[in-house]
Amino acid sequence: MGNLNYYLNFEMLCAKYELGHLKNEPEQVTGGLLHRMYRLQTDKALYAVKALNPQIMQRDTVIYNYTLSEKVANTAYQNGINAVPAIVSNDRFMHEVEGQFFLLFPWVEGKALPSGEANIECCKKIGEILAKIHKIDFSTLLDHPSENLEAVNASTVCWNEYALKAKQDGLEWSSLLLDNLNQINHWEQLVDSLAEQLLNHMVISHRDLDQKNVLWDEHQIPIIIDWEAAGPIHPTQELIDVALYWSGFETGSVNKDAFCTLINAYRDHGGEIYANWSDVLNYGFHGKLEWLAYNIRRSLGLESTDDTERELGTREVIRTITSINDYADFIPKCLLWLSDL
Repeated sequence: MGNLNYYLNFEMLCAKYELGHLKNEPEQVTGGLLHRMYRLQTDKALYAVKALNPQIMQRDTVIYNYTLSEKVANTAYQNGINAVPAIVSNDRFMHEVEGQFFLLFPWVEGKALPSGEANIECCKKIGEILAKIHKIDFSTLLDHPSENLEAVNASTVCWNEYALKAKQDGLEWSSLLLDNLNQINHWEQLVDSLAEQLLNHMVISHRDLDQKNVLWDEHQIPIIIDWEAAGPIHPTQELIDVALYWSGFETGSVNKDAFCTLINAYRDHGGEIYANWSDVLNYGFHGKLEWLAYNIRRSLGLESTDDTERELGTREVIRTITSINDYADFIPKCLLWLSDL
């Protein structure tokens, strides 16, 4: 196993890829929960630099996944989506300095809405954009004509073993996980029972279209950033996820008008519904359980030796367990809303 800690030598990065001379110390900016983002000013340009999580870069399929995601971002841009693909330097979109990988982007002036803030006009635009993305033919990006768009279902997680190890290590979330084991196992079985059915219809899409990944310029035109998660997903699953993001689910108070507005805008612009709402909502536990399992491993130090990463993992375990329970409680109400559309 390689080094799982970040190695951030920005001077060497600039020299190796001829980005110019640093004008000041790169500033870490708010970004996602997987990687670290920096604002980097040189005498040539202003860049957004994403330092890729070393643990993520250990995965066998990571290079293929990032290559596909960049192809998706470029194809989306060519098809009228206001996307921001990574900068290509020395014929490469992925930049490496002594084992640390980076993605470079032009710095974009824009502002992301606060997570959970519901804005009806923004919901209309996001619903329209998602419909347009789902209508793009990305199939030519696959390496082999015979390659299909099946998403790999995660193997069963040893939740009980993780809970016991956390208890031994004195981690604050151990009792919370133990208290929720029966429900977690139930949700996992529910996902497994629906996987084959929903994997029959997949598209390639952004897969992380929440507030932090959409910047709004001074004219309130949306700019779609952070395409690194792009890949196969069931379109109706992504529609529900995006509608929840933009209607305030993360804050614990979902705005029905925003939720329904986004879905109606999606359908008004040609987006189609391909599955039963109940099945889609139940399959929604899949991504949430994957995120929980990843952060458990991060908190336990099984995939990262970085203290900052472990602390972030610990916070996310607690937040995610609470969020999954909130999601389960919300499903009956959500089904009533959907029945009125």
